[in-house]
Amino acid sequence: MKKQLIELLGRASGLPAASISEDSHLTKDLGFDSLDTIDLVLQMEDKFHIAIPDEDYGKLETVKQIEHYLSEKLLASA
Repeated sequence: MKKQLIELLGRASGLPAASISEDSHLTKDLGFDSLDTIDLVLQMEDKFHIAIPDEDYGKLETVKQIEHYLSEKLLASA
């Protein structure tokens, strides 16, 4: 899942996947704005077959936070 997430982030940010670490911040390091974040969330919902409520967007600031969030969501839906 982490590799898929990094690939999604790389495509969305235009940065090479190798330059994205788990500590990378969406806005500070990857240059995401609010529209980019919404687009990323929609892509994650499609890719991982989960629903991410609007109120959870604030929890998704770093790659590590996103990975943890996705893990919890996937475990809950299993």
